[in-house]
Amino acid sequence: MKKNLLKALALVALLAACSEDDAIDPVEAVDPPDTEDPVENPMEDVLSVVLNEVAYGSRDLIEIYNNGDLEADLSSYWLCLGPGTYEQIGNISPESGDINLSPGEFLVLPYSMPDDEGGLGLYSSDAFTSADALVDFVQWGAGGSPRENVAVEAGIWTANDFVPTVSTAGSSIEYDGEGDAASDWTEESIPSLGQANDVVAQLTTFNITISNVINYLNVHTFTTPVGATDPGPLTADGAQYQFSFKAVPGTKFSPLTMMGNSNDWFLAPTDLAGIDLFPGGQALNGVDIADKLSLYDLGTEADNDPASFPPAGVDVGPADPDTSVRLVPGRGTGEIYVTAVLDYAPSADGNSAGTFTFTITAINTPDPGMDPSSTNGFVVTPGIAVLHALPEPFFTLGEEDRGVGLERIAEDGMPGMLYDWFTETGSNGSPLRLASSLSVFSPGLVYAFNSDADPFFTQGEAEKPDSGLEELAEDGNNAVAVEYLSGLGLPVAASNETAPIGPGGSLTFSIEVPQGQGYKLGIATMLVQTNDWFISYNNDGVALFDENGTPFSGTSESDESYLFDAGTEVDEAVGFGIYQAPRQNGGDSGPEDDNTLVRRVSELEDVQFGKGVYNNPPGVVYLEDPRGGYNLVKIDIKPQ
Repeated sequence: MKKNLLKALALVALLAACSEDDAIDPVEAVDPPDTEDPVENPMEDVLSVVLNEVAYGSRDLIEIYNNGDLEADLSSYWLCLGPGTYEQIGNISPESGDINLSPGEFLVLPYSMPDDEGGLGLYSSDAFTSADALVDFVQWGAGGSPRENVAVEAGIWTANDFVPTVSTAGSSIEYDGEGDAASDWTEESIPSLGQANDVVAQLTTFNITISNVINYLNVHTFTTPVGATDPGPLTADGAQYQFSFKAVPGTKFSPLTMMGNSNDWFLAPTDLAGIDLFPGGQALNGVDIADKLSLYDLGTEADNDPASFPPAGVDVGPADPDTSVRLVPGRGTGEIYVTAVLDYAPSADGNSAGTFTFTITAINTPDPGMDPSSTNGFVVTPGIAVLHALPEPFFTLGEEDRGVGLERIAEDGMPGMLYDWFTETGSNGSPLRLASSLSVFSPGLVYAFNSDADPFFTQGEAEKPDSGLEELAEDGNNAVAVEYLSGLGLPVAASNETAPIGPGGSLTFSIEVPQGQGYKLGIATMLVQTNDWFISYNNDGVALFDENGTPFSGTSESDESYLFDAGTEVDEAVGFGIYQAPRQNGGDSGPEDDNTLVRRVSELEDVQFGKGVYNNPPGVVYLEDPRGGYNLVKIDIKPQ
């Protein structure tokens, strides 16, 4: 092991004594009396410190190791990169360790260093041009740094020798403890600052779940009968409500209307997953879905009290002792009350969704000669219809009403409150619940990094060569990106799922991350119905450990996820582009984007469901983000 001898006074005295002995006349030399056994001189204690690890990238930390036998007071020592760039160690607050450095201990100091090339000297004084004052030296990125000549004169470096620049800003270079050459230093992607360089890092395993939470896709109300000018119920057989809407395959349809001659009964789909608008890939056209509707009791108002039927007023009836949502017993399906016909017309240009028209016709209105009751016909009231992807858009059987507006429909035939809940916007003006698009997510990846900058991509710059971003963002291929990040020595994992996942599905991962090194999490998955858009964290990543070393757990950092444009292919309308993965002839087949910078998707036009333009400057994608956004994803982080 290399030792830098600083002040071994006893050794100097011993050498001087030997010199005097050499001057004795050999003729006059007298053998010592052998009345005692000869005494061996003990080995002298050595004061020696070395530069042991340097993280000059994003972390700017230096590790000094005491490889000698004596405590070293480093307060008067200096770190120097060159003229004008030096600092006395006594004026630096250590990251860890003690400036009075004991043998076998480590001192970690913050010190600003160049990211690409530099030469660092450790000095015993501020005589920076003196080889006698230079204790240790390392040079990276290129030869010829300002203090290289001093190190060469001191015999501790070779001219123009240098350690290659690290491949990621979070890596360090570590000394092997043996010689004075650049070859004695190697890159370490998992720094061991404050510990021995051969220490095995303590790891924490994180289970990551990226969930596709796309659900509510659009909402419509029907309030005014055909031919009427004002909202109201259907009071005669043959009276109708009618409205049109756009939708694409994969969409479920759930209309809901009150039985106006009841206290809180309503018609809604029997199958709580909703009505598939494209069974077998074919649009429902000329199909009456009334037999797919059932009569439900919301459980918010006591039944069979005609005095509190509409239009008696809001919340005028007594509470129902059974507060659970349930089917009304003894009632058939909706075809005895209404017809509910869906018609469909495809779009003329094929660049947007086709149009459905839904017509509800009253066929069993009450007999005016009879007293109002829940057995005297069926009054169809204004209602609501939701386009959705996941089951139970309005309620859950056996549970209480959710309290977001369904009660106003079921008791009073007033859909406005529930409509406002579905369409509510956040602080940036984007919807809080309506998803911008219907799409699957591609197989993805998660990775961990300890640099300031994300090693996979940088917002505002073009994609990194060979990073695999283009393959992921255009074609949903995560293999190239996984190989690239693995080659950088970073923790990385591909999703356990190898096929795209739709609404309600999840990508799952398990990744081992070193403790105590400031690691952050990165993620990536393609939004498949686009040309080159992907979901990822902001470039800062998500800290996996707090300042006390406690692993992060939960979904709260989902608000750090955004929708990005990779800048590698021209964008087409979401869900309709011929160069998008579900419709293209092969990978990487679309024309190149004139704007090659990776950037947030700040605006999106919904041509799948006709919601128009989403203005979402930050590109927010988290469903529960109070800013509002595209409402696509939730990310759960769980340490084992």
